Amino acid sequence: MTPQNGPGGDAGTLDAVRRLEQALEGHTGAKELAPARLAAAQREADGILAAARTAGTEEGRRRVAALLVKAAAEAETIRAVGRADAQELRRRVLAERDELIADLAAIVTGDEA
Repeated sequence: MTPQNGPGGDAGTLDAVRRLEQALEGHTGAKELAPARLAAAQREADGILAAARTAGTEEGRRRVAALLVKAAAEAETIRAVGRADAQELRRRVLAERDELIADLAAIVTGDEA
């Protein structure tokens, strides 16, 4: 007899069958674990997405606030320049008015130079 046909051969076959059964059990267990793992991965992905949305919203708010501060500063600069221009124009108008009054007074009084 050869070892495969004797008691040793049966042991090898039994060992192979046991390994096959274990592999099948492991495969069955994997099938049962797959939905749980998929659900866990989905929960993790949802958590990451929620965190990204929160971070994006916060960053958006910070940017809006920064833009508002910058716009307010620019508006104040524009108002200050406008006030300065208006004061300069008022000064020039008053100076021209004073010259016209002096010219008119000279014409009326006959003191033309």
